[in-house]
Amino acid sequence: MMRRITIALLACAALGGTAVRAADEKKAGPTPATGEREQVVQLLKKHVIGKTVTTPKTTFKLDDNKLEGEYEDQTTFNNFAETASGFGFDVVTVSKELRFDLDSDGKRVPPGRDFSGTSVMRYEFGERASTKKLTGTARVLSNTTRFPSQEGTVVLVTGVTVVDGKLSWTETLPGYGDFTAASGKYKPGTFDGKYTFSTVDGKLR
Repeated sequence: MMRRITIALLACAALGGTAVRAADEKKAGPTPATGEREQVVQLLKKHVIGKTVTTPKTTFKLDDNKLEGEYEDQTTFNNFAETASGFGFDVVTVSKELRFDLDSDGKRVPPGRDFSGTSVMRYEFGERASTKKLTGTARVLSNTTRFPSQEGTVVLVTGVTVVDGKLSWTETLPGYGDFTAASGKYKPGTFDGKYTFSTVDGKLR
């Protein structure tokens, strides 16, 4: 899974002629996905759900180069379920992360702040009847990291496409959330990101 962050992962039958009892409707389950939704569902089931991807240790800077972080994780995609016109799944991330203030020479000030932990995000997608396109949301279900609570925020997912076997979408945080700043403080911020799922030599990337 490749991630590009500006600041800071997917998916009715028409009844005619005869009446259908409510009991039969309950047994019917999801209607067959068509078009874009079908492509996304098939790709997810075949290559993503039940798989784990690893982010190797990565170093980055934040807050106008006043902070430096080290990050690595393992992310698992599971609990896939379809609805009448969409689908959802969970993203479980187990991460190790340290963030350090930097002094005037750009050197780390120990001991750093530990933001390691486990987070669970729920992604939910629906197919719009007007366009047959997918839109979605992502929200935190549980979190053991030391980041501030994400209550009251939700990520919007748009631009879902499957091109040349690659699944992509964009994510935007409307409003704002809390982001880490130097000296143990936080500041308001937002983000835009693009996610791309592909397989290389049979492995999810």
